[in-house]
Amino acid sequence: MAKSIIQAKADKLNRECFLCRLDTNADLTHEGLHKHHMIHGTANRRLAEKWGLWCYLCSEHHQMLHDHNEKDIFLMQVAQGRFERLYGHDKWMEIFGKNYLIF
Repeated sequence: MAKSIIQAKADKLNRECFLCRLDTNADLTHEGLHKHHMIHGTANRRLAEKWGLWCYLCSEHHQMLHDHNEKDIFLMQVAQGRFERLYGHDKWMEIFGKNYLIF
């Protein structure tokens, strides 16, 4: 498992929900968080794991992603933006083949 390039507090001792942090900007350490691959689908989930495109989400936010597509798209855009700052747009398109920043 690659270290998350999305979330600074993504180790076993200091876990917090990525979306709770954005909503409140407070230290929100949780237990029982779900690891969420921000780019998903069978092949993309493996690529997201390899490139560190994952974050932790609380149960409430993780379930919400199944009900609200706009938050899921937002997380894909965050992942692409972070990846491109590190590796560039051409590398993103080479690996993932889809531009989520145009939505």
